[in-house]
Amino acid sequence: MRLFAFALILPLAVGLAAPACADDTQADEKRAKTFVTELADEAITILKTQTTREGREAGFRKILDERANMRRIARFTLGPFARKISDEDFATYQQLLNELIIKVYANRLGQYGNEQLVVGRSQSKKKNFIVNSQIEFDNGRQPIALDWWLYREKDGSFSLFDVRVIGVWMAQEQRDSFASVLKNNRSDISALLSHIRKQINAGGGAEPTG
Repeated sequence: MRLFAFALILPLAVGLAAPACADDTQADEKRAKTFVTELADEAITILKTQTTREGREAGFRKILDERANMRRIARFTLGPFARKISDEDFATYQQLLNELIIKVYANRLGQYGNEQLVVGRSQSKKKNFIVNSQIEFDNGRQPIALDWWLYREKDGSFSLFDVRVIGVWMAQEQRDSFASVLKNNRSDISALLSHIRKQINAGGGAEPTG
């Protein structure tokens, strides 16, 4: 009799839990979109108000410090090699990667500033959230797709993990590039650190025109 009663109650319990779970997912996806909107507003403000490379880099450094989990990004871009290096080398790598990302973002986005970023749909899989957006131009130029990969932390907050520009995930691009450097240098971390330093010294791109 107890087994029969349990069989009747179980579908009802599952049915009640499913809508609640769906509501939680929708709420998280909405929060993810809000996170991207706020982050984009901060970036656009930097591009509009900071006309020098130094000013833009300082602004993007603040965004990364507050909005991104750089340790997770560093481990991802190193791939399996992240488990093979010392804590000291990893700390140095993370610091250099952070500086490289700042320069890449500041220079690649330096040509924008008066455009509008429109946030679209958000989708999730477990703790990973992808938020679609696009940069729209006033001069009739075709919009540029810009997607944001967020991670939901243990405390429920979101952190930026990667950005996809015109179909290319930037962290994945770095991971592939770094893997090639390590392969060509017999997994020598010093060679990779030297490679990143050269990229940083090159400024990550052309000087922004403001």
